[in-house]
Amino acid sequence: MKRISTLALAFAISAMMLAGCGNVSETKSTQSAPTSGETTNASTGKEAPDLKGKTIKVGRWGGNDGENTTFAILLANFTTDTGIKTEEKVYTDFTTQIKADLVAGLAPDVFYVDAYMAPFFINQDVLAEIDPAFVEADKFYVPLISAFQKDGKLYSVPKDYSTLALYYNTKWITAGDIPKTQEELYSTEYLDNILAKLPNGIAALTYNQDMARLLDMMQIDGTSVLQADNRKSNLGDPKIAANIKPLVDAAAAKKIVTPADIGTGWNGEAFGNEQAAMVIEGNWMLGTMKSQFPDIQFEVAELPTLIGKKSTMVYTVGWSINSRSKEKDAALAWIKYVTGTKGMTTWCTGAGVLPSRGDIAASMNVDQDPELAPHIAGAEYATPWQKGESMDIVNNEFMNYFNSAVRGEMSLEDMMKKAQDEANKQIQ
Repeated sequence: MKRISTLALAFAISAMMLAGCGNVSETKSTQSAPTSGETTNASTGKEAPDLKGKTIKVGRWGGNDGENTTFAILLANFTTDTGIKTEEKVYTDFTTQIKADLVAGLAPDVFYVDAYMAPFFINQDVLAEIDPAFVEADKFYVPLISAFQKDGKLYSVPKDYSTLALYYNTKWITAGDIPKTQEELYSTEYLDNILAKLPNGIAALTYNQDMARLLDMMQIDGTSVLQADNRKSNLGDPKIAANIKPLVDAAAAKKIVTPADIGTGWNGEAFGNEQAAMVIEGNWMLGTMKSQFPDIQFEVAELPTLIGKKSTMVYTVGWSINSRSKEKDAALAWIKYVTGTKGMTTWCTGAGVLPSRGDIAASMNVDQDPELAPHIAGAEYATPWQKGESMDIVNNEFMNYFNSAVRGEMSLEDMMKKAQDEANKQIQ
């Protein structure tokens, strides 16, 4: 089946699945504004007519109480400052439902796009191009803004982000114990030394068998997990196996374990319950520790280098404009506002997330927070969780066969080749 047919089928299936779906909530922002603001044309960046009184529909997925409350404030402030009214559309199964709405011509004027899904939406021509100068794209962390670009064109503006960092329990581990390299972190000697400090049954480090957590390691030397067509799996490349070999060897030797191996649901639970001395997690971990495990003393560090290079993963979501919107200028004004200084500061402060612009991070002083600083530093060099349109298949087969190498049933190289072949059967 040709690629275009596959993608069209995905849209059609989504539309059929959601015919008559009632799992979307819609509310209207009723604020009116005494003043209006200037905006620009979405495609040219030139001044547009006064947009006061225009109405746009804004699409997002639901969040926690802090996020929902802060988003309501953003809507109200935006209307007050620009005179543009808003209707909010909150999705419960965002990716599936937004596809269906796009097919049916019911999609909001402006909506969330996860970096992971950006290539799909860009290639479907459902996102309007955005003028980089108007949204001050040069002020965003490069890995974040680049996740939403294709052929030098910008299709979404990142609203916030999360990166991975190393968390360690200071009851057992000091800053001086944190190694400089991942080669050392996963070495038998280092892990044995850590385990010798711990009570019996406490893991030195938990890890995840998921490319969403390991992509930066796999591609650390510039090798791609996809072939030149950006579709078929390239996991069988010996360089990729060599890049993750330290981690796999440590797992095979049972020096590191998954959260499931010790009966927990995720790294945060294992760390909070003091079943693991170290974990590699995102900054969402901080909220969990403060609310559920306030007595645990810990510190956070940047991930050690691998083959002499700094590396981590970054996860981001951007604001995009529906290419079929009749209110592109007003939608662009929304993006300009919520990713500008006032809007982003309001959002990040209230929602407890990290600003995707370095200048705003500095003005908020979040880079001075010792627990956030390692995450913020990672934004400068992180690998976005994004790679073509076939990564679900590639990642699923990687995870399906990973334990074959951990259990010694297959060599790492053979396991990776098997995962590649199985993925490519499905992709082709």
